[in-house]
Amino acid sequence: MEEIIVNFDKYIDNKDKHLSKYDSLKSLYNADPDSSISMWVADMDFNSPQSVLDAMEREVRHGVFGYYGSHHSYLEAVKGWMKKRHNWDISMDWCSVVHGVNSGIGMGLRAFSEPGDEIIVFSPIYYSFYLTIKNNNRIAKEIPLSVKNQQYELDFEGLEKKLSGKEKILIFSSPHNPGGKVWSKKDLKKLAEFCIKKGIFIFMDEIHHDLTYRDKSHLTFLKAAPEAEEITLVFTAATKSFNIAGCHTGTTIIPDRKLHKIYDEEHKAFGKTPNRFGMIMTEAAYNGGETWLNELMKYLDKNRKDFSDGLKNIKNLNLFNLESTYLAWVDCSALHINEDQLKKLFVQDAKVVPSFGYNFGKTGKNFVRLNLACRNEILKMAVDRIKNTFS
Repeated sequence: MEEIIVNFDKYIDNKDKHLSKYDSLKSLYNADPDSSISMWVADMDFNSPQSVLDAMEREVRHGVFGYYGSHHSYLEAVKGWMKKRHNWDISMDWCSVVHGVNSGIGMGLRAFSEPGDEIIVFSPIYYSFYLTIKNNNRIAKEIPLSVKNQQYELDFEGLEKKLSGKEKILIFSSPHNPGGKVWSKKDLKKLAEFCIKKGIFIFMDEIHHDLTYRDKSHLTFLKAAPEAEEITLVFTAATKSFNIAGCHTGTTIIPDRKLHKIYDEEHKAFGKTPNRFGMIMTEAAYNGGETWLNELMKYLDKNRKDFSDGLKNIKNLNLFNLESTYLAWVDCSALHINEDQLKKLFVQDAKVVPSFGYNFGKTGKNFVRLNLACRNEILKMAVDRIKNTFS
């Protein structure tokens, strides 16, 4: 019998710990925090890897929390992880340390577009991108993804027809959030070909790149399409992979020197001092967290199967094929009810609080996204509540 290295079934009391997924239940959803299962925020209920906990304990024992100095060991850890986990040889000179992927994308919008420019997103897509685009006075151009066999497909014909000439950047999520799609090399090559032809920059969000299951593997964009280096910025982080989202630290990877220089000037304007604890946590995760991550993916695979088995006999709830991430995407449109009724059924009746799809764009209407990165016991409880409410 294989040794269990990490106990993801361990009970951890996460309430009253300044966690958004619990603190905001009442204010955002009018949900009872004591009786509701919170499945809306994309972070996990588990302890981070022991390497991260040990690094933070050493830091606290030292007790001097000054400005973070040399980035060298951090960048070595990023470079090593990209090679080991994704077979991608990068240079440390390509990397900029940012305060998370959203912050990095916001700087990129300012560096490579102007107020009023159109930013292409294939919808549905992670809802914070809409806010980042809007808050930078750019316009989100939604291009609906097509659906085939309970997963999304790219629609370049639809995109071609809707081009206005004002498009400067395309933000792309790989693997896809919220659908959990792992894009093929063919998909990525076609995306590169299209954007090169049209002169559109690609902002590639790969924050979920480590969270793939045994039946699928992620291919980083610039491994698939190196010809797109001159128009591409890749955004990564350890935050989703190792449950350290609160450290707000990520890496923007830009191989092209000209693009990197432009981005770096914008970065200077924002301030380049990183989060000390984020640097320490990320480096520790990359250097010592791989076994933990491998065990996590086995555990999430079980949760994925139990969730799928639980929902497959519920009429009018259709689960998309989850190829990556721990975020289940469920189509509720066959219920033929409005958003308020859908909210009531999940939040008030089932007492299971998801993210609601309309936040992910117009094509997300009547969908819900549920976070499966919780104890299996809690996941099964959520499935039972959904069954009792919708069956």
